[in-house]
Amino acid sequence: MKTANPAARLCGWLALSLFASGCVTEPPPIVVYEEPRTSIWLMFDPEAGKPGHSHPARFTNEQMEQILRGIWVTDRDRVFGRIFHEQEHALAFSELQIKTLAPVFVQAFKKASPVDLVTFYLLTGDMERGKLVTSGGLFVRNNRLYFILANYRTSPSTKIYETTYEIDARDQPLLPVARYIYAAGFRPPEAWIPNGEVRRKDGYERYMDESKLLIVDLARLFAESDQRSLTSAPPQR
Repeated sequence: MKTANPAARLCGWLALSLFASGCVTEPPPIVVYEEPRTSIWLMFDPEAGKPGHSHPARFTNEQMEQILRGIWVTDRDRVFGRIFHEQEHALAFSELQIKTLAPVFVQAFKKASPVDLVTFYLLTGDMERGKLVTSGGLFVRNNRLYFILANYRTSPSTKIYETTYEIDARDQPLLPVARYIYAAGFRPPEAWIPNGEVRRKDGYERYMDESKLLIVDLARLFAESDQRSLTSAPPQR
């Protein structure tokens, strides 16, 4: 598949926001889970191309929990290559969020078509900072999970864009409210594919801030998980 240039890709991701807002005639989002603080939708992905993503995709709840527990974030100024220390990064999702999101993501992937993107929007509160948004999208392509963490505990009224009002981006989950303030990573590192290894290859569409785009080798991740469970299991009698 011929890969579009960065400007074209950016237009594609921004087009997704326009589709969701109803400015362009495209399939409306499919609500998978909705409550005041959490929204999980299936949205048309203008970058899916042909033959599209590897959807529907099947995961177990345990596998999806493992994926979500593996995602972490670190301050952008701490990024030097891919060498990090435990104290320098935080888990992207709390245990409560993982337990809430995992089964819904599993159901969403079962329903997803090759042109769908699974999106999420989480609203939490903080005593000092007020409302905080964590949002993004994910899809499966060729046994790889592409996970975009567009926002992580970001204030809707962030000073990055010098806004004087809160941005309601529930229907634009891939739109970063504040860019370049953190980077996302994944563990175990053996299952984390550097973006440079798949750039310009089938299925890879460069996100506007690549430090927020994770690519996970699902076969390697779950093979290593199975191996760990085997080595920790008691001997058979």
